[in-house]
Formats: sequence, structure tokens, C-alpha cells
Amino acid sequence: MAAQAALNLAARIPGIVGSYRADVTWLERNFIPNLDDLAGLLKHPIVLDIDDAIWLYSPFGESIIKRLVRRADMVFAGNSFIADWCSNYCKAVQIIPTAIDCDRFKPRMEARSRTAPFVVGWTGTSGNFRFLKMIEPALAKFLAANSDARLLVVADQKPCLASLPQSQLVFKPWQAETEHLVLHEMDVGVMPIDDSDISRGKCSFKMLQYMAAGLPVIVSPYGMNQQVLAEGKIGFRAVTIDDWFDALNLCLICRKDLPIMGSRGRNAVIVKYSVEVVAKSIVNGFGKVC
Repeated sequence: MAAQAALNLAARIPGIVGSYRADVTWLERNFIPNLDDLAGLLKHPIVLDIDDAIWLYSPFGESIIKRLVRRADMVFAGNSFIADWCSNYCKAVQIIPTAIDCDRFKPRMEARSRTAPFVVGWTGTSGNFRFLKMIEPALAKFLAANSDARLLVVADQKPCLASLPQSQLVFKPWQAETEHLVLHEMDVGVMPIDDSDISRGKCSFKMLQYMAAGLPVIVSPYGMNQQVLAEGKIGFRAVTIDDWFDALNLCLICRKDLPIMGSRGRNAVIVKYSVEVVAKSIVNGFGKVC
């Protein structure tokens, strides 16, 4: 264990040395573990990039993140919840949302046929299957009532959703090369989360990907999800199991109108969350500390 810790520390040395050749040191989450003991060696100005409530997670921890935020000259926070927390320890905090490549994530060339199976899509990691299981009763009821509907799950492994008709559960392994294309097989994207600080720290990344691909969304209205929903008529909020079932059913009934809703969502992403827009905000942030 001690040897591994030493190796982890040694792996940080090139980055620390490299900071002295740069105008600004930009720290992101993958560099943070095992950095705490060496953080004082980093060249200022330091910009700390936080896109999750990492102070609630191991191997980070609240005390470590507090110290790093205090050392930073500026914090790029992925959403307002993260920004509010960081503002207690750093005076210069700027909200920089996760950027979406709208040239890669874009609608399919032709609208999905209304005679094709209606596909509800969820994409994520197996670590977040607990959120999908939260709405399993609604999905089971919806699929049982609509034999031509499907749930498409894109993840690193197949979920165990025993109450669902298994013939209507489609699993596709996540692949970086095709993650944008698989969204074209969906009619609506779902992002259930719970009402917790960990969820409020999420930056609605999957929701924004769905929207960029021209999909309407059904999401839990917590944290940044609620802020994105406020962009306009781009989808539906759902809290209870009945809410989820009703939203799914409404999407099926109004299937012909979904592309209009999806187009609004894509426009919202282009205006506020596209790579081009976020890049300008990052440059602006660097300009404040350099």
C-alpha cells in the first residue's frame, strides 16, 4: 500500500514541474488524488476545475478539497451548487458547464419512423444503475402496456431489471466511437437521479447529450437538471413513479411532436453548453488570473 502511494505521488511530479513552464496551472479531478501533500509546490496562478461534488467522494474527501480550493486563485465550477460550496473557500469562482460537442452529438438525418418500436433510452455507467432502478416500476408498467416499446440501456454492463419484460430490454455496450450514434436509436432520453447533494453536484451531462442529439428528455428535477429544463419546452420533469409513467405515456401518444421538442433542446445546448461557447468562458476565466 505504501509503495503504491509512493508511485502515485511520483506520477504527479511531471505535472508539477510542467506547471512552471505554463502561464496558468489548470487542475482537474483526475490529478487531485495524492496531490494534497504536493499542492504547495504548484506554480500560481492555479485554476481548479470541479465538475462534481467531489468533496463527498473517496478518495477526495472534504478536508482535502477545501485545502485545494483555498489554494486556488480561481475555481471553475460545473454548476451553481458546486459554485456555492466553493465560494465559501475561494473568492474567485466562475461557473463553467460541461461542454458538448454539437458537431458530434447531433440529430439523425431522418426522423425516426412512427411505425418503428418506441425506444426509451438511458445511457450511463453501471455505478448509476441505482438511479435507473428507482424508476423500474414505471418502466415495467409502461413496457407491459406497450408491447412495441423498448428500453435501450447503453452502459459498461447489462443492468438487472427483473420486473421488465426482458424481450423489451435492449442492452448495448458503451463505446466511445459510437456513443453519439446510438442516441439515434432513441425516441426520448431519461435521466433519473435522487434528491441528494451528490445528485445536485451532477452537471446534467447525459441530459445535455440527449438534447444535443435532438431528443426530448424526461428527468428528475433536481440540481442542474431543473435549471436546464427551465430553458423551455424541451422535456418533462418526473418525481414520482406515476410522474414517470405519465411522462413516458405522453411521449408515446405525442410521438409526432417529439422532434419539435428535441429541436428546442438542441438549440438550448448550442447557445449555452456547446464547446465553442464554453471555450470562450474558459478563456475569459484564464484572463482574470493571468
